[in-house]
Amino acid sequence: MSRTPQPTLQRLLLATAVAMVALLAASWLVGRLLPASWQDVLQTRWGYLAPVSYGVTAVCMGLGGALAGPRFLIVAVGLTLAMWIATVSVLAGIAGAASDNTYSVSFLLRTNALSAVLSLAAAALGTWLGTLWYRRRTTRH
Repeated sequence: MSRTPQPTLQRLLLATAVAMVALLAASWLVGRLLPASWQDVLQTRWGYLAPVSYGVTAVCMGLGGALAGPRFLIVAVGLTLAMWIATVSVLAGIAGAASDNTYSVSFLLRTNALSAVLSLAAAALGTWLGTLWYRRRTTRH
C-alpha cells in the first residue's frame, strides 16, 4: 500500500492563497460574464439558493485540494464557513440598521442555512475531487 506524501505547511498556505484568489476572481468573472438569469438567487420553501455559487466554490476548493491534498479539506470547510459567518453578520447588520426590523437574525439564519450547508458540501466535494488529482500526480512521481 503506497502512501501519498503529506504537503508541507508552506504548500498548504499556498493552496489556501490560490483557492481564495481563485474564489474572488471567479466570483468577479461570474458577475461579468454569465447572463443575469444564471446569477439569480432561487427562492425555495427551504430558503435562498445560489447554484452558480456552489459550482464556483467546488472548482476553487478543488484547486486547493489539487495543490495540498487531503489536508486542505479542513481549510476549505473553514474558509467557506468563515465566509458564511461574515455574510450573515453583514446581513444582520444591515437588517438591524433598517428602521422597520422586517428581517430578524433568526429569519436570516433560517433562509440562508440550506445555502450555507450546500456551500460547505460543495467545498468538501471540490476538495475531495482535487485530492484525487493530487494523489494521482504524487503517486506517478
